[in-house]
Amino acid sequence: MADIRITSIAVPLDRPPLANLAMQLVRKAAALGLLPDKPIRQLDLPLVKSIAREASEHGVGQDASAGLLARRISPGRLEGLIGQLDQSLEGSSIPDREAAALLGVFGRDGLADLLGTSQVSLGRYVSGSRAWPDDVAARLHWLALVVGDLHGGYNDFGVRRWFERPRPQLRGRTPRQFLGARWDPDSHAAARVRELAGALAGPGGAT
Repeated sequence: MADIRITSIAVPLDRPPLANLAMQLVRKAAALGLLPDKPIRQLDLPLVKSIAREASEHGVGQDASAGLLARRISPGRLEGLIGQLDQSLEGSSIPDREAAALLGVFGRDGLADLLGTSQVSLGRYVSGSRAWPDDVAARLHWLALVVGDLHGGYNDFGVRRWFERPRPQLRGRTPRQFLGARWDPDSHAAARVRELAGALAGPGGAT
C-alpha cells in the first residue's frame, strides 16, 4: 500500500474543506489499490488526477474522472468532482487491486481470516485461477473502505491492532469478534464497526 505521509498541500487543494475531501479520496484510493506503492508526501492536483486516471481505467467514476482530467477545472467544480469520484469508489469493488493493497496490511493469514475464507482459496482468487465469489469480494471491498478510514489515524500496525482490541462500544468485543464468521457487509454489525472506525480515526480519536 502507498506510504502516505502528507507534509504539504498545494494550491488549489489548500482550503480546509477541499483538503479534507481530497485527503479522504487519497486514503480510499490507497486502500483500494489505486495508488503506487511509493512515498506520497504532497497533496496536490496531479495526485488527484492520477487517482481519477486509475479509477477510469477500471470503469469507475467515468464522469467525475473526465472532469478531473480536463486541462482546466474551475475552483467551483473541483470540490464536487472530487466528492463524486469519492462516492464512486465507495460503491465500486476492484477486488484484485484491493487484495494486493490489503495483503500488505494484514498478510495472507490475517486477510483470509477477516474475509471468512481459507488461505488456499484466497491464493487462488489473488492469482486469478478462480473468480472472486460475490460475497468474498463484497467483504474485501468493505474491509478496504474501513482500512481507508483507519489510515486517517493509524499506520498498518495500528490498523491490525485496531481489529483485535476489545471495544466498549462493541460490548467489550473486538471488531473482528463483533463481525462474526461469515459476516455480511450490509449487516448492522458491519455498519457499527465502520461507524466506530470512522469515529476513532477522526481528529483526536485514534485510540
